[in-house]
Amino acid sequence: MGLDELKRFIFDGSYMELKQEEERLRLLKNLIREEQDSLDLKRIVWAELGVVGEFQNSIVYEYDHDELNALLYNIGILPVITCIKSSDLTEEELGRVAHVPAHRKRYLRFTPSNHFKQSMIIPLFDFNVNELDLLDKVAMWKESNTKFERLNTIWQIEKLRALVSLELKTSKKLTFECGTFSFLEGSKKYRTDMVLEHFDVRTIIRCARVNLDRMDEIRSRGFLSKHELAGIRRVVNVQRRYIIMTIKKEKMKKEYWCSKLKQLSHLSQGENAE
Repeated sequence: MGLDELKRFIFDGSYMELKQEEERLRLLKNLIREEQDSLDLKRIVWAELGVVGEFQNSIVYEYDHDELNALLYNIGILPVITCIKSSDLTEEELGRVAHVPAHRKRYLRFTPSNHFKQSMIIPLFDFNVNELDLLDKVAMWKESNTKFERLNTIWQIEKLRALVSLELKTSKKLTFECGTFSFLEGSKKYRTDMVLEHFDVRTIIRCARVNLDRMDEIRSRGFLSKHELAGIRRVVNVQRRYIIMTIKKEKMKKEYWCSKLKQLSHLSQGENAE
């Protein structure tokens, strides 16, 4: 079902429109960013359009993998918060866990044919977008963003549905006049606690992968102190990013992070009470 819908999405011009809107968004974002930067304004809210643009500093950390894993192993939580990729194991090690259930990410990739790519090369605008004032650029961005999100939602849903296609699972590739669909699989991932008995400590510390997004949760639970965290990571870069989004989406993100902070606060209080 999903595969037929994907083909229809491409044949009726929706895929081409999706890629055009994606490129329009990239270009408009860059133009809006440059203009806002020239105004030396960190944040602008275009209330009449329901859009906000903001410069943010993002800290990039580099972790000492072995030190972090050893620390988490010593306090007893490494096995339950990590996974091990099959690509990090030797053939002999893979043999030991051949019977253990593993998770593998599956996804679909579409590669347009050269002829189809040529047909997609059309002007993004029929006028000089640089001549527009900032508000008009933002209005165009919002319109393009609405179209992109609608089309991209359909495209992503149908790609997920197509993954169950017997035709794709059997052949792995399906070529037609507009391009090729490829069925791809990532490395197997084992829950560390499910394979713990099959490896020694050195292998576990070498191979286990921590989801770094969970580091705040781990610290809030009291497992790691700020001092310990400082000892296993260092700042490698501070990136200046430009974010433009609808006010509605910004509100949703803030509500999500407020909920996350409350959860972390409860975790911290629970650990302290114990």
